[in-house]
Amino acid sequence: MGLAAHFLQNFFLATLFSLTLFGHVGYFTADCGKTMENDKLKSIVLATGSIILLFLVATNPGLQKDAIWHASKTSGDSVDVAAAAKAPQFAGIVSRNMSFFDLMIKCGLDAPSIKLIEKAARNVYDFRRIYPGQRYEVYAGEDGNIESMQFSVGDTSYIDINIKDGDISAEKKDYEFSTRLKTASGTITNSLYLACKEQGIPADVGDQLANIFAWDINFWTDMQRGDYFKVIYEERIRFDGMKKVGRIVAAEFNTQGRGHYAFMFKNEDGKQDYYDENGKSLRKQLLKAPLTYSRISSNFSHRRFHPVLHHFAPHLGIDYAAPIGTPVMATGDAAVIETGRNSANGKYIKLRHSNGYTTYYLHLSRFAKGMHPGARVRQGEVIGYVGMTGYATGPHLDYRVKKGNTFVNPRKISLPPAQPVTNASMASFIDLRDRHLARLSSVRADVGAANVAATASPTGAEKGTLRGESSSSVSH
Repeated sequence: MGLAAHFLQNFFLATLFSLTLFGHVGYFTADCGKTMENDKLKSIVLATGSIILLFLVATNPGLQKDAIWHASKTSGDSVDVAAAAKAPQFAGIVSRNMSFFDLMIKCGLDAPSIKLIEKAARNVYDFRRIYPGQRYEVYAGEDGNIESMQFSVGDTSYIDINIKDGDISAEKKDYEFSTRLKTASGTITNSLYLACKEQGIPADVGDQLANIFAWDINFWTDMQRGDYFKVIYEERIRFDGMKKVGRIVAAEFNTQGRGHYAFMFKNEDGKQDYYDENGKSLRKQLLKAPLTYSRISSNFSHRRFHPVLHHFAPHLGIDYAAPIGTPVMATGDAAVIETGRNSANGKYIKLRHSNGYTTYYLHLSRFAKGMHPGARVRQGEVIGYVGMTGYATGPHLDYRVKKGNTFVNPRKISLPPAQPVTNASMASFIDLRDRHLARLSSVRADVGAANVAATASPTGAEKGTLRGESSSSVSH
């Protein structure tokens, strides 16, 4: 309690006590032969009580401290202190143009303390870079001093600061989530992106589908109207009710009458990956395509009329039309062997993969950071961005693959998969697969209203733009 609250409480109690004790003084004095009016006596009692209370307040500096930061230590407040210790003294959302320093000043900390917190947390989080929308909570101990605080850093984690005996510790922690399984399905009418949007399926689910089947399905050329998909995925629920899409645990994608399956499974080596219905890994050496948003504007050909040079010549790659700045991914793990620019290819990158494969990425607008000869890149890593440098009539990527000394059609390459499910783990995999197949078979792939549903009871705690179509029209 603050000064005013202490004063009013004690003043009320003193007055009540005085009036109770002396309320019948008039009768007492009359019996003794003395006379004193009750009103005059009460005035004297009240004045005396006030003087005593003012003296107590003036001689007790503890009562003058800020009520927000220092809880009362009287026995009557002991229950309130215990309850308040579980709730933050300050909580809110970082507003625009608010700095960590200004926020902590409002919370009652002095400048040296704030600097110590920033220094202690620097290896975990730079509090000079807090941003609008971050949630924060500041806690005080029973003595009223700040003892901890938490700052969210995204939806899944937060920075936990603890202050004890002058020592400050900082740690990044994950929020606790419960997880339940949900099912969803859709039928292709135009693109995977639109199918998910029409069915009310979270965008992350569609993006994961495209990534999981990226080695077997080209989502710009292989899909047809009427193709469908079914999926079982995790829905993660934070302590405050916020929901996020987790991982896909099983999926079926039927395209051109052929079913493709994916089942998430942890193999004997402890690594979790996706496998088909026979236990073969879905991952292969090269991705089907290096973009996440495009359409094919020109195919692989040994005789094509060149739109710029106006004569027939081989086009030993595939042109993917896409807006300038669209990220371009390495289709496989590789070493960068060349980056450069010339009049025909514009800005380009050349990668060397294992098993004798080399890939080319032409007409880029710019390279990703760190792209230089000798650099190592991972499959799916962004290496550059779509442009229209060199001989080009519009923004696109010319993607080429060479096997040994011969250019091959990227769409017709057949590559072996990665490590399959081991013999020791096969029985467990088959059991998991059969349970997921039974659940997938019960999911209807209807076009129309949102077809998303929760499945069984909760299972316990536990990319980017979807594939679409570009209206750009280019060729090279």
